Amino acid sequence: MKIKALIFFLTLCNLCLAQVPDLTNWIIDTLPIGDRIFPANNSRDNWTFSKSGEKWEIERNSFKREKGDIFPFSTDFIDKNLKEIKGNRFVKKTSDGYLVGLNKGEFGGGLYFIKPDGLDGYEMAGYLNIRNIFEYNSKYFAIEGLAHLGGQRGQIIEIFKVDTVWKFKSLTSLVEAPALITDYNNEKIIVTSQYILKFGNDFKVSEILKSPFYWGMLYPSSILIDKSDIYLAMRKGVLKIKTFDKQPEYEWYTPK
Repeated sequence: MKIKALIFFLTLCNLCLAQVPDLTNWIIDTLPIGDRIFPANNSRDNWTFSKSGEKWEIERNSFKREKGDIFPFSTDFIDKNLKEIKGNRFVKKTSDGYLVGLNKGEFGGGLYFIKPDGLDGYEMAGYLNIRNIFEYNSKYFAIEGLAHLGGQRGQIIEIFKVDTVWKFKSLTSLVEAPALITDYNNEKIIVTSQYILKFGNDFKVSEILKSPFYWGMLYPSSILIDKSDIYLAMRKGVLKIKTFDKQPEYEWYTPK
């Protein structure tokens, strides 16, 4: 009886930890390769993952302008006191305030530190397109970059304090502009316009795979990893990559 109870408990734990989206109402379609990429790019369907209880749903992307940690200031307060950080922003709470990264695409971005009262802070850079700010091995980092008009640039920056002032430095360049980042086996997985990269405990970047199509045109919005399978929600559909870090196999799902 104890063994059965343990098996049941482990099964429940695996279900709780599983990051598999509900594909009940989705079918496997032909990969958006070659001429199929342009109709997919023009699709009005933009998808993202959202957790409901213990279940991961696929829903239409609402394109929230604020991501990351909760930023405890109203829209009116920001309009009045923090106009410089209006727009698409990523917020990371620290012990002394908030790191805020902006991404305005071709119109620029920025990296800021805002104090807890929201009435004081400073700009670290007014040109960085910040996609995510994260803490890793007791250090703060951000992925930054832009893909525009056929051009690409991307990097990981480290954000650190000198005395009481936050500063940053470029840590390493990326092959392309980053889109998403998530955890995998105590390391970080970075999705760029066509690559999946690993940011390891040595703070170095290595390539895991290059996609058979340029999914950057489909604007990946969210990522789930279940064991060694990756799911990417994007425009038109959901891409599943089986055993992405060994022998990747690709499945493209679209609504029934």
